[in-house]
Amino acid sequence: MKKAVVLTAILIFLAGCATRANYENALNSWVGAKEIDLVRKWGVPQQSYETGGRKFLVYSSSRNMILPGSPPSYTQTVVGNTIYKNRVGGIPDQYIELNCKTTFELENEKVVSWRWQGNDCTAPE
Repeated sequence: MKKAVVLTAILIFLAGCATRANYENALNSWVGAKEIDLVRKWGVPQQSYETGGRKFLVYSSSRNMILPGSPPSYTQTVVGNTIYKNRVGGIPDQYIELNCKTTFELENEKVVSWRWQGNDCTAPE
């Protein structure tokens, strides 16, 4: 139980260092940048789409995280000559899928806007 509490505290601390606001600040720094510089830094996009003189570059990421649970405790009950073991409490592991999809909008080969969606769009300070 103590191990799960410590691990949860560490995860909360790390999550506090990487925030959505930091991610948005990082994305804002790309507005006005050339497409070639974006691709050099972010790599080849997973998707691209062109319409109305605009180009959209889509970058996606996903990962899985396991939050370890805590083991149960056990009690014993004696009835006659038989000992019964009873499981008490405990929390199973939790599997969480994390993802982030970021789309940059370009006009004349320059970034003019962006948008993101997902539960893992964060950046460190």
